[in-house]
Amino acid sequence: MKKTVAILSGLGLLFLIMIGVFSANTLAAETEPEDFFLTDPELGRFIQIVLRDNPEILAARRDWKAGLERPAQVRTLPDPQVTIRYFAESIETRIGPQNSVLELTQPVPWPGKLSTAGRRADHLAASLREKIRQVERNLVRDFKRAYYDLAYIQEALRVNEEEQGLLTRFEQIALTRYSTGEGIQQNVIKVQTEITRLMDQHTFLSERRDILLKRLAQLMGQPEVILEAREIPLPAPSMPVSIRDLEEKALENRPEILSIKEEILADGLLVSRRRLDWRPDFRFGISYTNIGNREDLGGILSPPSDNGEDALALVAGIRIPLYGKRISSGVREAQEIQQAGFRRLESEQDRVQYEVQEAILRLESLLERTELYRGTLIPQAEHSLSSSEAAYQTNQLIFLDLLDAERVWFQVRLAYHRLLSDFWITAAELERATGMKFPA
Repeated sequence: MKKTVAILSGLGLLFLIMIGVFSANTLAAETEPEDFFLTDPELGRFIQIVLRDNPEILAARRDWKAGLERPAQVRTLPDPQVTIRYFAESIETRIGPQNSVLELTQPVPWPGKLSTAGRRADHLAASLREKIRQVERNLVRDFKRAYYDLAYIQEALRVNEEEQGLLTRFEQIALTRYSTGEGIQQNVIKVQTEITRLMDQHTFLSERRDILLKRLAQLMGQPEVILEAREIPLPAPSMPVSIRDLEEKALENRPEILSIKEEILADGLLVSRRRLDWRPDFRFGISYTNIGNREDLGGILSPPSDNGEDALALVAGIRIPLYGKRISSGVREAQEIQQAGFRRLESEQDRVQYEVQEAILRLESLLERTELYRGTLIPQAEHSLSSSEAAYQTNQLIFLDLLDAERVWFQVRLAYHRLLSDFWITAAELERATGMKFPA
């Protein structure tokens, strides 16, 4: 029995060494948040929280970590197998009856099968890492969209309050003129109607502001937190950029494209692995047979020199790839999967180029319009309001014309800030489309 234990211990150590040779450890590393263009420091702080606490990004990182564990599994040898056989009727041999057989075997695939599967798992894990970047950019794009929408709502509320203040002053002027017989009641009613409209608009804008604050908190992974509405700056835009340069950089940096490329590499290795199924697999091991002493008369009277000695044998086997139809079908399946990956890559590249071109054209249009509003329309509207108010004071202009000038002045300002907000929202879309910080 002691001899049996010693043999099994030696075999166990041997198989552990074999498994260690065929195994590979994968180092898991956390992805670091990428840089994004920031129009103010507070936006950067919020984005850091989004990339740290958002449930979607946390789930994507868990998927990636799970993928990192796969290569070690597929590179490892199959588990060894222990077989014990007891003979119902002992088989008599020259040195004694065979009582039982203990066999330990280790399957060994054809060289290259395990390493190919491991390399494929590495590429699939790399694909999952690119999907983390994809989720990050989608979340930042969504956060910036809500953030710059909130900036516009804040400006709209401020303009609304200024307009209410100005109309309240106009109301006092209209009431004074009506009481002295210089004005008509219709002017008073008209300005009061406008004030009521602005109050209703203020209520709507306030509700919209609260909704956007909740959306920002939800993207930050803190839906229970009530964010405070702080003033968000909307800087004047600039766009020193080349469309062709951005398209090339987008094809190089877009996470979705890089993820598909990793999957295509994995699919190519899948084809190679399926072809290796034509190669046989092996099985090696050792067999220990327990033999008892001879108890027959001849064995008792004249026992052989090795009477009752246990037998030790080496075991070798081979798996024959006999069913070629199954193997050929598996190879064709892997090839079709790879070809589908190439088609997905082409489709994604076309979509990325379209997104970049669309965003650039929209940014150019927004930039041109903001310059028009800032340099021409806003000064003209401001001058028109000042002139109209002065003309009304000297009875050279009717009250309704004054209200029209006031309305144009505030609408032009609102339109300008809407353009600023849309510019930075579109810049966030382009940042996501290119897979890199924009503006650089």
